[in-house]
Amino acid sequence: MEKNFAEKQPNFFSKKVVLSKETDSLQVLPQMPKHQVQYFLTQAYERRKPIILQTNKTKHILTIQEQKGLLRYAPNKKNLLILESSNHQMTYMLSFDDIRHVRLA
Repeated sequence: MEKNFAEKQPNFFSKKVVLSKETDSLQVLPQMPKHQVQYFLTQAYERRKPIILQTNKTKHILTIQEQKGLLRYAPNKKNLLILESSNHQMTYMLSFDDIRHVRLA
């Protein structure tokens, strides 16, 4: 029966199906010093500027990723911040240790 199906549907096996969209190649930027990260995050929060955060690998996330958005909570002594993403409609809670690089969007 499988042979008959393959003979009747020759185009079925010749087509490639891609389930995920192609991702842009991510340029891994150098690790910024912690005081520089905190300075740029404070500036972005005060001026309400959209930023792009590149995060380090963690035990749960095995790749370096980027998130784009606005800071919704000021960096504080607890080393936590909230980033509201504009393109994914997500909200991220990050610590300073997770941040690799900060730049303007």
